[in-house]
Amino acid sequence: MRRTTLFTALLALAVAPAAQATMPMVKKAKDLGITQIENCKSCHAEKNTKDSLNEAGKWMIEQKAARKAAECDVAWMKEYYAKKK
Repeated sequence: MRRTTLFTALLALAVAPAAQATMPMVKKAKDLGITQIENCKSCHAEKNTKDSLNEAGKWMIEQKAARKAAECDVAWMKEYYAKKK
């Protein structure tokens, strides 16, 4: 039981950072010319809260699963905003 709980906790810690937005992501978006992304709230409903995603953030998580990617890639947001037009 203890091993399972410890393993689950360690797995959660290992996966959590990959699902969080970072300032380098915002910078990369700007470098790619994605002007709609201005800060963390472009994908998150509340700043510094990985659990509260808005429509764009939920789309990114869906894309991550669909592409079987280890982490989200900001470049995907070009597709998201192209579909929104």
